Amino acid sequence: MEHRPGRRRGIAAIVLLVLGAVILGGVTVAKAVNPPSRYTEGKAVGWTMTPTYTNGESIYLEPVAKGGLRRGDVVLASVPWSLQKTQMNRVVAVGGDRIQYKPSSKVAGQYRLVLNGTPLDEPYLEQWKNPSAVAFNVKVPKGYVFLMADNRMNSDGSQYANNGPVPADRVTATVVAYPMAKLAVWGQLAGALVLLLGGVLAGVARRARGRAGRAAAGTAAIPAPAAAQPEPGEGGGEGAGEQAPVAAQPGPGDAQAPVGPGGRADVPS
Repeated sequence: MEHRPGRRRGIAAIVLLVLGAVILGGVTVAKAVNPPSRYTEGKAVGWTMTPTYTNGESIYLEPVAKGGLRRGDVVLASVPWSLQKTQMNRVVAVGGDRIQYKPSSKVAGQYRLVLNGTPLDEPYLEQWKNPSAVAFNVKVPKGYVFLMADNRMNSDGSQYANNGPVPADRVTATVVAYPMAKLAVWGQLAGALVLLLGGVLAGVARRARGRAGRAAAGTAAIPAPAAAQPEPGEGGGEGAGEQAPVAAQPGPGDAQAPVGPGGRADVPS
């Protein structure tokens, strides 16, 4: 099979473009699938919950579970320190817990909140951020929750003395992680990257074919050298430069010897 420049890249580009279109199409279909009926879709507002949730990101809400609120839950609550009707926060402590923080001291080599005498592990915080901008030591009353945002250095919360714990009945919903929502986001990114790579490969293949075409056109424009013609007087055999003897043709008055059988000429004696 004749090898064409850029053929393999062209095939790879087609495969990637088709794959990217399939991924984006699948994501579109997946996003059209409705979440469970108990979920209510909404949008995160502001940057108080970064890096967990960013402004404008889709969130899904469900009613507070019968077992009540648990530490670590992300909730939507009506809080006195927000001008909005409700705000997203994280439940750091519940009724009966003691939560405290001392900015001047470290626990296990890093700054951490202390919950009921035990350092609190908070993997949802960015590592370089302190868990609080102020010191506090609070005993959470029964029926209350201690709320803090994940963006601790740029948000308000129960850690400030003028705020304090919030009544649990102020929590209107729990924010849940709907898997399809995260999958859709990553699927869109993956599909876009695959399409971009396919487009790049298609461009490379097109340029390779263009260079090959220009090279072929340049080769065809150069005339082939003409075959050498022998000079007059040049022969291919021995005695180059000498003309071969020409047999004498009989004239009209010359007698010809009769030819006998077998092609033998009979010469008269």
